[in-house]
Amino acid sequence: MTDLTPGFWITSITVAGHPRKSDSTVRFQPGLNVICGPSNTGKSWVLQAIDYLFGKDAGDFVIDENTQYTEVRMSVKTHHGSLTLSRPIGKGQNTIAVSSTDPRVETGDYKRQSSSSKALLLSSVWLSLIGYDNPADVKVISSKDYDVRSFTWRTFWHALYADEDRISTKKPILLPEQNTAKTAFQCALASLLTGRDYAAYARDESTETKSLKNNAVIEYLSSLPKLIQSRIDNINKAIGASSEEALQSRIKELNEEVDQIRHRIETATLQGQRIVERLHAVRETIAESNSLRSRYQELAASYQARIDRFGFVEQGHDLISEHPALMACPVCDHLVDVDDGSSLPAPDLQERETLYARLVDLNHTLQRMHEEQAPLTEEQRDLETKATEIERLIRVQLQPELRSLTSLIDSHNAVIAMRAERETLQARLTEIQEELNDRRNRTFTKGNFNPLGEYPAGFWEDMSTRLLDTLGACAFPNLEEATFSQNLFDAVVNKKIKAKQGQGYRSFVNSAVMLALRSYLASGRAKHAPGIMVIDTPLLGLDDPQMDPEFDQARETIPLALYDYLTTIQEDGQIIIADNTKFMPDIDGISDRCNLIEFTKREGEGRYGFLLETKDGDLTEPEDSDEN
Repeated sequence: MTDLTPGFWITSITVAGHPRKSDSTVRFQPGLNVICGPSNTGKSWVLQAIDYLFGKDAGDFVIDENTQYTEVRMSVKTHHGSLTLSRPIGKGQNTIAVSSTDPRVETGDYKRQSSSSKALLLSSVWLSLIGYDNPADVKVISSKDYDVRSFTWRTFWHALYADEDRISTKKPILLPEQNTAKTAFQCALASLLTGRDYAAYARDESTETKSLKNNAVIEYLSSLPKLIQSRIDNINKAIGASSEEALQSRIKELNEEVDQIRHRIETATLQGQRIVERLHAVRETIAESNSLRSRYQELAASYQARIDRFGFVEQGHDLISEHPALMACPVCDHLVDVDDGSSLPAPDLQERETLYARLVDLNHTLQRMHEEQAPLTEEQRDLETKATEIERLIRVQLQPELRSLTSLIDSHNAVIAMRAERETLQARLTEIQEELNDRRNRTFTKGNFNPLGEYPAGFWEDMSTRLLDTLGACAFPNLEEATFSQNLFDAVVNKKIKAKQGQGYRSFVNSAVMLALRSYLASGRAKHAPGIMVIDTPLLGLDDPQMDPEFDQARETIPLALYDYLTTIQEDGQIIIADNTKFMPDIDGISDRCNLIEFTKREGEGRYGFLLETKDGDLTEPEDSDEN
């Protein structure tokens, strides 16, 4: 069961843009709205303006460029926000501007229809508001041969909107006027009832095309068995006679050997890591020792240089004492000052001894350091050798063994895979032969899609009950039985079909059929309920004498009963009725139970007509036909 709350309701319709006249607006309520008045006051124009925002062809809109109005606007309320739709007036005007606060509808420019897949379509707005999540993608079947077309609002809108030209039709009121559109409508109604998207059932090819494609598939499949058998033969040669059990056993053994090799590689790798870590530590120790030795050697050289200096000084003193200084210049015989050497300090023997002692100690220390470093140097060479051996073991022996074993495992697995492939190919051979047999036996005939078979169980009985209740509530005279015929897709009342009855009878029965469908859609049995119905003059022609005497006698009671009934079903959604006061009961009796919009056609008394500041001579409205 679905939510009974209507998805949307119209709050106002406006015709605007006249250079000298005010905008003309009619406001509506969620339930029953009755637009009434004498002929030629624009009642039908209100409904046409509504239809215009539901996608009516601009060329068929009664308010054209000649009226000097430029735009029609509609305001809509939903339980998630509100929308305003605006469409220019004039032939070829295909764009509708939509402003929306409802998250289901994007604000933007929509097209009445478009061949572009990227265009936003007006139909998607309305379908979104009644619960379709991706309305642009929904399809309906439009022929018995399963041709498909897009599901649009106008595919079924005629079942919810009857203008004055259709309300008294002799044909089924719910069916479209074009017989070619019948299947699409009935499928669209099935989608409303069940929520199904018929794109999944579509067959978009002709019978001839299907036959040609089937023959092409047969030709292709016929070439496959030879190729598949050739591959099977090659596999048999490659895998030999070894059993799968033996292969699996050998693979298990190889995997165990692989595990052992990997364990050895892991062990060697860990050992190598430890050796490298120790090697780094030894090298650091040797480097630190070499650095310290270098500093000690520099200090020893400094001591030795100072000791050598003492020797040079001592040698100088000896030379001076052995060779006395000259008293006169050997060139000019002049006397010269003589330095007797007393100004030169004598060597400090104690300091020299101290330096010598330090040098001896330092050399001893360097010797000890050399002796202590020798084992480290030997350990370094030994660690380097071991690291090289481990790296070689892994690289030269273990890794090649691992690759060899892995290759053997891959080879055995390939054999097992080929065995599986052979089984798959053998199964495929069987499938191909079965498909070939099936396709060679196929016959292609025209489709037999029956949209009525898609309707829920009990639909026809339920519709008949609702039709009977509606007619009874509206005082149909001497009502005994009423059925909604599956064959006719129309009402049969008291075993009579309406086509042979007068205009008033037909209008009444057609209105009852539409109201019965509305009742069903709003009952919760349907997946999507449009929640709106628009009827122009529901009792058109009832004021004239009727062919059926019993019906003729009920002409006075039916209008009152109909409007009483309409006031009781307002919770099912919005109803907008346009009616001539001559077909209606006393409007005072219903004015407090509905939204009554009255056009008086009298200046100074209420609203003259739909278009403000427009008088009788300015309008021509197709109303009140006398056809029976």
